Amino acid sequence: MKLVKNFMIHKLILLIAVSIIPFSQLPLNAQETTNSSVKSSFAVSFEPPNKDKPLATSGGASRGGQCMANMNNSEVTITPILPAMNQRLTVASHPTFFVHVPHTSAQKVFLNIQDENEEDSYQTVLPISGQSGIISVTLPQEAPPLKMGKNYQWSLALMCEDRLKPDSPIVMGSVTRVQPKMQLSEKLNGMAQIEQAALYAEAGIWYETIATLAQLRQEQPGNSNLLSIWEEVLSSVGLDSLAKAEFVE
Repeated sequence: MKLVKNFMIHKLILLIAVSIIPFSQLPLNAQETTNSSVKSSFAVSFEPPNKDKPLATSGGASRGGQCMANMNNSEVTITPILPAMNQRLTVASHPTFFVHVPHTSAQKVFLNIQDENEEDSYQTVLPISGQSGIISVTLPQEAPPLKMGKNYQWSLALMCEDRLKPDSPIVMGSVTRVQPKMQLSEKLNGMAQIEQAALYAEAGIWYETIATLAQLRQEQPGNSNLLSIWEEVLSSVGLDSLAKAEFVE
């Protein structure tokens, strides 16, 4: 596996063997489309959409809040799993957001999503375990679907003592829904998930790239190859400190 990194200009390339996942561990539909005897490799390349330029930071990380007062100084802040780019794309009407949360007494998070006119589009409260690790928050199906081509800002705040406070730890991120090209949609049909992740990455669609890899990791926690891929992808976009973090509810 070889990763070529250049945040300002060049694409990020992760070379993965087609047979990185043991054939016996693949889902049935993936087994039907992947031959374990294939020895060739292909590139998983996350390319910034439309020659996108990096932002100053990867997202709004926060340390404040009484519910994290006992956090070790060395522990990672609450941080969105996002690349430092202006455009963070999704093809989903109700995408999934990933956030790293340190140990906290908070048992709930407040999700808010606004459209590009800074009007509240949807708000909800969701439960968390309070354990340190990466949580996933999917926009509920009852929420209005993201509109095609529209830019949205999402935020996730820890609810200390079951309520929001001025100093509640909060993270923010952006998301833009795009229509997948017909060629991409056709290629995705019947492909194994790792190949789907490669196609999403090549198209510069971050949310589906990371969601697909996260699903594979959670389904196959003992697969060291998937762990290596996950760690290198996160490290390649400046999230080295979170690369080894576990998933929690």
